[in-house]
Amino acid sequence: MAHSQVPAVEGAVRILTFLKDRNHRPWGVSELSRSLDLNKSTCFNILRSLARHGLVSYDGGTKKYGLGSALIEFGGAASAATSRADVAKPFLQDLFDELKLTCLLGQRFQDRVIIVERVEAQDPFRITIPIGQALPLGQGALGQCFLAYVPEGDLDRLWSRGVLERPERRREQRYPQIKKALAEVRRRGFAESFGEVAKGVNAVAAPILDHRGQVTLALGVVGFASLLPRRRLARCGRKLREVAGLITRVIGGQTR
Repeated sequence: MAHSQVPAVEGAVRILTFLKDRNHRPWGVSELSRSLDLNKSTCFNILRSLARHGLVSYDGGTKKYGLGSALIEFGGAASAATSRADVAKPFLQDLFDELKLTCLLGQRFQDRVIIVERVEAQDPFRITIPIGQALPLGQGALGQCFLAYVPEGDLDRLWSRGVLERPERRREQRYPQIKKALAEVRRRGFAESFGEVAKGVNAVAAPILDHRGQVTLALGVVGFASLLPRRRLARCGRKLREVAGLITRVIGGQTR
């Protein structure tokens, strides 16, 4: 299936990539538009928007553009997330060695949880969730870990947009119950889910916190209901809480 493109976004990415690859000097609008085969007016408007957000710099004297300082912040955040996942990976392997279940590391991106690391058995009947897979934020144990730490006002907005809604349950009966369940996740330090993301698959997860006490990653385990029944979930949850706490301390995060 072909992916739709947003011309302004495509243009912004092309401009930023061009400036990254040729950052030895600043560039004017005319030479940028010629080099990228962009309409000059379009190129100017994109540059102006990027400059407003600090993604490109603008020299009023020379009327030329370069990469902006805001990109340092973006790069730092991406680097930090990657390094945290690298730190967590050995813990993920140890967890798998003990539990013999698919172990996952998730990171929130907007209304999704992206799988950034995993360890799974080499078994034809295993549960496979590839790295890069996007899961709904409002469903499953990984998503609950992030939502449990979302400020109430932000949670209200997520609800109003339908992010937390589950089709099989009536909307007007669910929000108070969801808030109560998320408060319980935060109190216990782990979340459970029963067939929410896939029928017959259960999961449990625990949050990993950064230095601000916000959830930076979620550590999870998934398994078929026959291998991960309700009676085993709580035991696995306590183990995940312990391991997530260790990772939190290693990365300099706030412990619970």
